[in-house]
This record gives sequence, structure tokens and C-alpha cells, in this order.
Amino acid sequence: MKRIASIDVGSNTLRLLILETDGAGNFRELDADRAITRLGEGMDSHKRLLDRRIDATLEALARFRDKCRAFGDMPVHAVATSAVREASNREEFLRRVYDKTGITLDVIPWEEEARLTLDGVFWKIPDTGDVSLTFDIGGGSTEFILSKGKKLLASAGTSLGIVRLTEKFIARHPAATEEYRALEEFVRRELQAVREKLAGPAAAPGRTGQTRIALDNAHSPSGSSPLGPAARWEPRLLIGTAGTVTTLAALDKNIHPYDPLKVHGSVLTRRRIQEILDDLKAKTLEERLLLKPLERGREDVIVAGTCIVLETMDAFGSETLTVSEYSLREGILLKALAREG
Repeated sequence: MKRIASIDVGSNTLRLLILETDGAGNFRELDADRAITRLGEGMDSHKRLLDRRIDATLEALARFRDKCRAFGDMPVHAVATSAVREASNREEFLRRVYDKTGITLDVIPWEEEARLTLDGVFWKIPDTGDVSLTFDIGGGSTEFILSKGKKLLASAGTSLGIVRLTEKFIARHPAATEEYRALEEFVRRELQAVREKLAGPAAAPGRTGQTRIALDNAHSPSGSSPLGPAARWEPRLLIGTAGTVTTLAALDKNIHPYDPLKVHGSVLTRRRIQEILDDLKAKTLEERLLLKPLERGREDVIVAGTCIVLETMDAFGSETLTVSEYSLREGILLKALAREG
């Protein structure tokens, strides 16, 4: 039996997964952990990782390292995403992580983040071969992944991160109508750019606003949409992953303590998500924390995250959202195991 661990160092949340595998495709989860450290706080204004957020992240990573050691000597595959990618003190942070924990962090580009997320999502969601759109909401960015089943066709990276958007638009709780409206309009514009890119990305390469695009060249002839006419690429399945989406599922079913088995595969309607958002917007931070399924540290950013969810559903014409508990950290392990043969 082989043991292996992955760590996803996100802009809001750190996630650990430790698995045991027999090498024949059978896995057993030994441990999982998460910590909200908000590493990406202030990136738009400071362009660097803040000392207090680095300290919180180092503390969480040291705890993750100790959990791994408790299961013996194993490879630990750790990646960092949006906040670390953008930080002017990135190299200093990577050095401090290694010096304190012995963990080597691999800073991955958003294109690889999208591919690994898709692999992780379809590890536990059946591949029907339908055209799907998966989106992964992070603290500093959101990736949108168009696929035919688990075969990636195109992906778009954006700066629609919940920490970034909250700092920019939402200063009051309960949420002020004018603040939320400005957030909504901004997200809507960015998603229109995403939609246009995914519909015909090769015809307009590069960037539109904060949107970046990548194609699977094997399936996208130069100058064409990855699936041809728009009617053929409209996603039949919309899949959401990461903390905002799983929190909405937990709030919907009042799941407390958090149970990933109950959350994974949940289907949320647009109407129900809107009801949850209306309730959240009307509450103070203290009142939101009285909702037991709402993780402490997410009470201020949940409004911006839910806005991304609703606007994505509208942009791609979906009345339902399938929730995936599995994403980047699982994709990291699947890649590592495939590489090791």
C-alpha cells in the first residue's frame, strides 16, 4: 500500500488530503484538513502577501506536515495558486514555507490549475460525455473549464476571487443594495467575456479585461470554437466546486458538522441559491455566524461568492448546479500517481 498527500494553498483556504492506494485504482482517505488563512488579502492594493497572513499560513502548513508525518514517510505534493502567483514577495514566501515546514511549494499557472481541477472533479462525478462547464471559485481567482465529459476543451481564468471582490465592493454587512449592485454588474461583465471566449476563443486570443483563455489544441482548430456553433457547446451540466459552492450545499441541507459525503453530488436550484443569498445579505456578520453550516472565516466573503454562482448560472443558462466536493487537491494526487506509474 502506498500513502501520498496533497496540499492546495489557495488565496483564502488551505486544503490537505492524505490517501492510501493499492496501486490498482483503489483509494482510502486517511485524513483531510482545511484552514482559512486568507493568504490573498490585500493583493490588489499591496501586491504582496501580508505578514500576518503568511504567519497564519505557515502555522496551518506546519499542522498539515505533522498530520502527514503521523502516517509515516510519504511524498507530499503541494501547490500554490492565485495569491502566490501574483505576489511580489513570492520567493520569500516559498523560502519561509520550506524553512519552517520542509514543504516545497509548486506555484502552478492557472491553466494547469484548471486541468487538475477538472481531473479532480471527474474523479467522483460520472463521465457521461456531455458538454459540461466546471467553475472553481477561489479567493483570488475563478477558473471556468469547458469540457466534453472529462476531456478538456477550453478554459478561462479570471480575477473573480471572493477575497478580491469583497475587498473591492462589499464594505457593509448587512450588504448595502448599491454595493451589491455594483458587484453584480462587474461580475456580469466579466462573465460575458468568459462566455465569448469559450464560444469562440481562437478568434480572439489573449485577454479581455481580466479574462485569460487556454485551448486544448487537439480539439480546437485555429479560428474556430472548440465545439463549433454555439448551440453545440452550451453546457448541459454546470458543476461548481470549492468552498463557496460546498457551503451553499451545506446551508441548503443544514449539514452540520460538515459531511463531504452529503455535500458531494448535491444539486441546487437557482431559486434556492437566491433564497440563501437574500437571507445572507440581510444579516450582520455575527448573525451569519449563528448559521452552523457556515464556516468561520467565510462569513464576509460568502456574499461575493454566491454572486459569482448566480451570475454564472445566468450567463450559461442553467437553472441547476451540481456540487463537487472534489477538485484541485484530488487532481494533484491523480497527476502525481500517474507520473509515478
